[in-house]
Amino acid sequence: MTDQDFMKIVITKGKQRLEKGESPNLSIIVKDNKIVAEGHSTVANFELSGHNDLNCINNACKKLQKYTLTDCTMYSTIEPCSMCLGGATWAGLNKIVFGAFLEDIPENHYEIDNYHAIEHATRLHPNGKNMEIIGGVLREECKELMKDVKNWIPLK
Repeated sequence: MTDQDFMKIVITKGKQRLEKGESPNLSIIVKDNKIVAEGHSTVANFELSGHNDLNCINNACKKLQKYTLTDCTMYSTIEPCSMCLGGATWAGLNKIVFGAFLEDIPENHYEIDNYHAIEHATRLHPNGKNMEIIGGVLREECKELMKDVKNWIPLK
């Protein structure tokens, strides 16, 4: 499967969550072309570090029973914040693919002004290697998914 194929899965799962009134922020982790974990935002449950990416990374580590995900790719509806990017770096993910950029979701604030994960990742090397980050995959679909979300909570 391609990056677009996995992003379509993330978008479909995000739409399903939104239809239930839940946050469409969703991530999956793929290993050997199979989905091994999913994570969604739990911030609305007063879990401040409960971002979709971190929840997904934690779920993958538990499922695979290992601390490093060097042979895995994470797919997400939105650009990872600096906290999630740091977690992905420490987990050793090979690659992150996301849809909507920070500027696509202005009603949802990031903690760093003018932040972009692709640029930020070039300065993170705890495992001695660079992580590949690809943004804007199915960008318009992810942007549309987030249009009724403000402060990370669905308006409907």
